[in-house]
Amino acid sequence: MLNNLKTLSLTALVGLLAACSTTHKASVSQNQQSAVQAQKQNVVMIIIDDLRPVLGAYGDERAHTPNIDVLAKQGVTFKHAYTNVPVCGASRASMLTGLRPTEERFIDYKAMAEKDVPGAKSLPQVLKESGYYTMGIGKIFHKAQDLAEESWSEPLQHSGLPHATMLNPDSKNYLKVNKKKPNRPNGPWYEIADVQDEDYPDGKVKQKALVALEKLAQNEQPFFLSVGFIRPHLPFNAPKKYYDLHPESKFPPFFHRQLPENAPSLLKSSNEIKTYHFKDYEYNSDAFHTASLRGYYASVSYIDSLVGDVVKKIDLLGLSDNTTIVLLSDHGFNLGEHNFWTKHTMLDTALRIPMIVAGPSIAKGKQTDTLVELIDIFPTITELTNSQPPADIAGKSLMSVLKDPSVEHKTYLYSRFKAGDSIINGQFIFTSYKTETGTREEMMFDLKNDPHETVNIVQQAKYAPIAAELRARLTACMTTQNCQTH
Repeated sequence: MLNNLKTLSLTALVGLLAACSTTHKASVSQNQQSAVQAQKQNVVMIIIDDLRPVLGAYGDERAHTPNIDVLAKQGVTFKHAYTNVPVCGASRASMLTGLRPTEERFIDYKAMAEKDVPGAKSLPQVLKESGYYTMGIGKIFHKAQDLAEESWSEPLQHSGLPHATMLNPDSKNYLKVNKKKPNRPNGPWYEIADVQDEDYPDGKVKQKALVALEKLAQNEQPFFLSVGFIRPHLPFNAPKKYYDLHPESKFPPFFHRQLPENAPSLLKSSNEIKTYHFKDYEYNSDAFHTASLRGYYASVSYIDSLVGDVVKKIDLLGLSDNTTIVLLSDHGFNLGEHNFWTKHTMLDTALRIPMIVAGPSIAKGKQTDTLVELIDIFPTITELTNSQPPADIAGKSLMSVLKDPSVEHKTYLYSRFKAGDSIINGQFIFTSYKTETGTREEMMFDLKNDPHETVNIVQQAKYAPIAAELRARLTACMTTQNCQTH
């Protein structure tokens, strides 16, 4: 018995020493990684598809986004950030080349930088040429092959799965029973599946990102890692636990279901949502609005959890002291306002995006009201990394704002999509649509006094001076690319 106790004690001691040795090695390894990276400025850029600012950090009381909210407390939150094109392919091509969209380039979701602007360099390409190790995981450019060889130090790791991947057997059975129709090829528009985060494509993207960070932490080169998540893009497929955070009672339909008063005929929304099955719901019924809102918010909570895992990994690897995190979306999203869904409108709901930047040289826990646009990301990151951007990029670096959020960056922004061109000055958004006959339709909203864009005021006499100024500035931008931002 005594011998057994001695043997047991010796075994326990050996185990304890082994555990201590492992812990010590892990600590040494992390310290070595930090030492290797100490003089380098790394960047992790997280791109979230179709996300409007429905985040706790932006004051949305229905949101459950604790991880992104914590990230906001560690950096600067841009309350008035805007996309340059309210559609994914064109927006990403514009942002990643730093070039504005025109009538000839960055038109729609099929846009590719290498075709629209041959010879243009992407942001990761410039960093790669500056000595950075560049990696992309998930949806970065809309199409994985866009500037792929030039941009990445190793092949882009796409999720390899379509937007509409379904895991719930009920959803798959629904497709079998309700045969696909030509105008509805994508299956149900939401899914609640009792599965793990990693069972969906975005969860797999997160796993790949964690592995990539472990590799990059040991790399002697500084790195640029871009991680692209699909949700909350349709369909609103998310693990059940995130739906459980959002009971239906939280989501009454939007109060203004009709078009804005005096709306131009060309104000229309994307029909993307109509390519999905609506199960037993009537499109744009009260129940449909509630189910759609719930699905969107659940999808956002799902992505928030994945973002949290990525940020925690950066901390665990000892990279926080020299890694800047940029979190943003490619465009906004209509959530039933005026019975509009998804994107493609020149409304604030489809144009305004979340943008949060956190890092060692950036102000902590600050918000800024200054205007910024996605093309500003390119020069911001090249200044942060001491890289040389191409001379023809149109954006302006945000570094002064990141250090002092009270600094004014821009007073005018520009966005466009197909027939519509918009200028935004913070309080007003003015849009000019080109009709098939070459004439113009206009709309203007006062975002301060009418934040839900219910009344087109462009013809009201008291707003005539403002409309005239914005029209002139927008015309100059459209005709000469003289897009003055001050």
